[in-house]
Amino acid sequence: MRILFYANMRTLVGQSALEIEQLDEGNTLGNLIMDLIRRFPQIRPHLLDEAGELRPDVPVFIDGRNPRLRNMGMDARIPLDAEICFFSPISSGRLNVEVLRDPAKGPEESIDES
Repeated sequence: MRILFYANMRTLVGQSALEIEQLDEGNTLGNLIMDLIRRFPQIRPHLLDEAGELRPDVPVFIDGRNPRLRNMGMDARIPLDAEICFFSPISSGRLNVEVLRDPAKGPEESIDES
């Protein structure tokens, strides 16, 4: 899997991309995040809140899709050939996961994931 880091996330890990063959504990978003924290401890407070959950203001995408939209969150499975993108937290406006179009309902209907 290929992990891409953007903006402040790139600065924190000191590189723009990382290749990982497979995760020891299984290929889920939660296991990937824990692996990244082991490699780059300084990113922990930027990815996880005090309860150890993925911060709601951190945009993460697996192959261009946000796992929170399908209510998978940290349990989202990651294919071995996936591309995972970590962006810097959003600090203003509505979060990118709050109001989105549900592809199953068509382009005119929105879903609220809050």
